[in-house]
Amino acid sequence: MKVKGFVAVALAYPAAAIAAGFVVMTGFIFVAVLSTLTSGLAASEIGRGLWIAPVAWIYAMVVYLVGLLVIGTPVWLIMARQSRDARRHAVLAGAILSALAGAIILFLLGEPPVAWEPWAFAASLAIPGAVAGWTLHRVAYGKAAA
Repeated sequence: MKVKGFVAVALAYPAAAIAAGFVVMTGFIFVAVLSTLTSGLAASEIGRGLWIAPVAWIYAMVVYLVGLLVIGTPVWLIMARQSRDARRHAVLAGAILSALAGAIILFLLGEPPVAWEPWAFAASLAIPGAVAGWTLHRVAYGKAAA
């Protein structure tokens, strides 16, 4: 399967980072709303925790863009050489690499292996990673290439 061209590949990286950042931002909004509602605060207080959402989107977008360039590009090249260029391969690679990168960072930061919360967070990074993989493939290869 061939990519649509250099411009499509160049646009695929920021598109994938934007999509993954949007998923992370949506998660932050969900957590902010849920924690406000379950803590006994009034519904009018929901907006107080939402200021972090656009900050999370920008941060996640930058992190995913760097990750796509540094980790995703070599993996993409290896997968293309092995004819693993279907959209499902991109989604699976994005999910695995994103969760693995999160787990490695947590390990390097010295998170205790007995605490489950940080590791659940690392596993949850598979969702924006899968979205990044899907978006990257969709933009680079086009709609028909599934």
